[in-house]
Amino acid sequence: MTSINELTKQTTVSMQIPVIDFYPFLTGDSNAKAAVANQISRAIQEMGCFYLKNGVRQNSIDQAFAQAERFFALSLEEKQKVASAVTGRSRGYIPFEKMFIGNQPGQLHESFSFANELDPNKAEVDSYAEALDVPNQWPQNPPEFRQLMEQFFQASQECALSVLEALAIALQLPSSYFTNLHSQQNHAGVFNYYPNISQAPKTGQTRFYEHTDLGSITLLFQDQGGGLEVYTPTGEWITTSSVPNTVLVMPADMMSRWTNDKFCAAPHRVSVPTDFQAVKERYSFSFFVIPDYDVEVTCLESCLKAGESPKYAPTFVGDHLLNRTKDRATKYGRS
Repeated sequence: MTSINELTKQTTVSMQIPVIDFYPFLTGDSNAKAAVANQISRAIQEMGCFYLKNGVRQNSIDQAFAQAERFFALSLEEKQKVASAVTGRSRGYIPFEKMFIGNQPGQLHESFSFANELDPNKAEVDSYAEALDVPNQWPQNPPEFRQLMEQFFQASQECALSVLEALAIALQLPSSYFTNLHSQQNHAGVFNYYPNISQAPKTGQTRFYEHTDLGSITLLFQDQGGGLEVYTPTGEWITTSSVPNTVLVMPADMMSRWTNDKFCAAPHRVSVPTDFQAVKERYSFSFFVIPDYDVEVTCLESCLKAGESPKYAPTFVGDHLLNRTKDRATKYGRS
């Protein structure tokens, strides 16, 4: 596969991303579930991602995005009250000036991240949790922010686990194969705000660098501003948009390793177009689905063709996350 650093040399194109209705999977029999699972499998292998319809209710999405807009509209002083205290697996607010890439000025967005509430007992027996888990930082304003974000997080989590069931069925595994490996609920959510661009970006600046995600899959919600670009298995960039009542689903690093790139982690970015002054402000929410830290990820036998060897050495999820979060601003290549 093309390396991350080579992707900027490619030309962005617009292609049709399939929309897959999840309702038959959630309500149907085994045949209906298999049919949807096969649609998902085909979409990932052909396009690298897909829109999932009827996965999370639109009113839950709308309420969360409205809260995000209110939060990012606050003064910097107010937002800094819940600033993330650590790098890596941050929790809380991160302003523009910390969105750097190496020594270059970097990413033209700010973010707010959160996860399931920290379990102090977990860190006492799990060295990975001690290194990776940090407390949430909840703002007092807007007043309903925490409640609605937690509800949205829960809805995203339920959707993600069902998608994992579909992926297991597509690979002819027990439907609970992947969900059993996500029992710790290490998932994380990040809201990003991208403002209008009033002046030419500095050398090296972008809205969000090219990267793959850390976990097994990612659910990506975005507003009508669109802007996300995904790199396909055929070597082209897809320009995505916001499709009502859907979420964009992309495989991440661990799914690549499990499937020997059959379900390959999708590189993606938010670039700055030449006509930068025409760029609209944008909001997005990424729900990162993270397996249990102590799971050793090895290639599934069913994903190896005759005479084929695994592309990736076995690794523990916790080790992979630690390696990738040592410097959260690195432009990541495939590992």
